Amino acid sequence: MKNPRLILEEVYQNAHVEHNILSVLSPTKREWVKVVVAGAESQKAVLTVLVTSLVKKIETPSQDIRYHKVELPNGYSGRSFDTEYVTPFIRKKFSRLAMRESGWLTRSLEQVHAFTLDFPGKIRNASVKNAFLQILNDIEENQASPEEYLLALFELLIDYMESYVANPVLREGRDSILIENIIEMLKVHFFHSYGVSGASRLPVLAIYSAYELLMRYDRYIGKELCPLRSHTTSDTRSSGIGDIEVLDEQGDFFEGVEIKHGIPITPMLVQNAFDKFITTGVCRYYLLTTAEPEVEDVAAVRELIYRFRSEHRCEIIVNGIIPSLKYYLRLLNDPVMFLDRYGNNMQADFNVSTDIKRIHLQRWDELLVSVPYRV
Repeated sequence: MKNPRLILEEVYQNAHVEHNILSVLSPTKREWVKVVVAGAESQKAVLTVLVTSLVKKIETPSQDIRYHKVELPNGYSGRSFDTEYVTPFIRKKFSRLAMRESGWLTRSLEQVHAFTLDFPGKIRNASVKNAFLQILNDIEENQASPEEYLLALFELLIDYMESYVANPVLREGRDSILIENIIEMLKVHFFHSYGVSGASRLPVLAIYSAYELLMRYDRYIGKELCPLRSHTTSDTRSSGIGDIEVLDEQGDFFEGVEIKHGIPITPMLVQNAFDKFITTGVCRYYLLTTAEPEVEDVAAVRELIYRFRSEHRCEIIVNGIIPSLKYYLRLLNDPVMFLDRYGNNMQADFNVSTDIKRIHLQRWDELLVSVPYRV
């Protein structure tokens, strides 16, 4: 019986050294592996369970890896195997694609049913589900090689992690791009149907990019723009007051921005904002959203803003993200510089966290070179 850690490391190293591993597989099998990798960022649990199953089969050839729970006939504990060996390995080698603990914590995969072709788990991406089940079926019913599948999987995952670098700078046609063009690009980018999480991070990066360029202007001279935190870090836990924060010369809060994507600003959100900054000396706080306001909330929101202004020197400003960006871009001497900043910040976020996905970078690159946004 081979050590699972050694199996993972050896196959990973071989995938680095060998080339065209996919050519060993038939076209149908290659497509199954490609589908799993293409959906890896949104279906991390499926990827984790597949790697676990393949490693388990290499370690114990007699085990039918479709029977992934001890409650199943001749089953094994896939979750325990994953937690001890696989998820730590994925976290080390493919950090963007790692589960926090185990792929078996996902409801669609944890149920007591073998991973046979009739598996009822509601995996969101039907193509990924089919590819996953077909690979396991191929191994158990047709005696396909789990090593070949794992090698091919790792080859594609290595390429996936290393190959994509966004085009951060638009060099041609800069002088012909108008503020209106940039705004239209942002609208398309924000509201595109990506099919993965992370789009709510895009408006945050856009507003932050504008702030980076505004920091040289009079209002912000001597002030400090705080680095962005992960989108999943709560303001309370980080002692912050918003998604974006500016400090004054003494290091106290000067300005804060809370950004919502597709969520209207309600009286509750205004109250939450006030609770965050009430003990600070911040003088301006923005609540920005991509959503239209709810008519019934407008008067209540305005009333709260006036009340909190009388209790605290801070002015709360509620506005749309698109109108705000349009205003910020008008203040810039060279609005096209925003495109460079936004692209760079997306790439930087992609490199250090899992908020931004590859598809967000690719869509932005497409917009940068698309004709409709040139004059």
